[in-house]
Amino acid sequence: MAKDTMLAVLKEKKAPGVLVKNIPIPVPQEGELLIKVKLASICGTDINIYDWTPWAKSHIIPPIVIGHEVVGEVVKINGDNPENIQVGDLVSSETHIFCGKCYQCKIGNKHICENMQLFGIGRNGGFAEYATIPIRTSWKNDKTIPLEAMSSQEPLGNAVHVVHKTDVKGKTVLVTGLGPTGLCVVAAAKAYGAKKVIAINRGGYRRKLGKKMGADEVYDSLPEKYLNKMDVVLEMSGNDTAIHTAFEAVRIAGTVIIFGIPKKDIILNFGKYFIDKELIVKGVFGRKIWDTWHQVSELLKSEKVDLTKMITHRFPLSEFEKAMEVMRSGQCGKILLIP
Repeated sequence: MAKDTMLAVLKEKKAPGVLVKNIPIPVPQEGELLIKVKLASICGTDINIYDWTPWAKSHIIPPIVIGHEVVGEVVKINGDNPENIQVGDLVSSETHIFCGKCYQCKIGNKHICENMQLFGIGRNGGFAEYATIPIRTSWKNDKTIPLEAMSSQEPLGNAVHVVHKTDVKGKTVLVTGLGPTGLCVVAAAKAYGAKKVIAINRGGYRRKLGKKMGADEVYDSLPEKYLNKMDVVLEMSGNDTAIHTAFEAVRIAGTVIIFGIPKKDIILNFGKYFIDKELIVKGVFGRKIWDTWHQVSELLKSEKVDLTKMITHRFPLSEFEKAMEVMRSGQCGKILLIP
């Protein structure tokens, strides 16, 4: 008798925590792929969902299978397939499921679609043995890329989008926050020609990973000698103190790129930072579809970025709770889940 259930991480109730339980294997609807998940990786967003933060309450309607960073083998295809994806291909999912019809989609901004649905947030995701993914948001991986890197392309994609919001070549760059996406930003900035990359992070474990990913200097807080000296600051933490440091560190007429999402409102001195310093400040949400994915693939194929350096832990899917304990401790880089 064919298997008809699978293990999955389910956000079952509007409360902290998740359940790891057997549920029916999903059936791909028109325009979807069914994949057998090979690897998945935990994102900071998954912590918000687990903890049931205000952000999660506003985005999640339980019950839902969580997880959005994933690589899987295609086992079934249902519908038109313009990308010529084949059974047996290894695909990753773009989290931002775009409508293709709104104003933003029509002008090339599918990543900020006005009618966006989110994989693993607004619909069932990839922390499971099997998952369904829309064909239009499936990325066919080059099989020369390590499988572990395929599962972690989304944070690198975020990082590449951040770095491409400005010109870092030959510049002195500060990275504030060394979570997985911050670590990827360090590697991407170096790959795209930054003269010097300085990083700050409170936890020592990730400071060591920052050096491993290519940072020239790493500190728990920014030395005073670097205030008003940075050409570019890439703010990856969402932390109040780090955000103020970013604006103090950047030079007059410099650039600040904001990626980290604060958990509360931030008060800034607009006159001092935006007018007196005449700064360029840009925000980043997700990845450009599909430009960023092509850039990420080239970085990985050329080995200019090695994502395996920041993968520190691997857990079977059944031990998701243990994985979350490590993730929340900050004593880790990227954590992989193995179905």
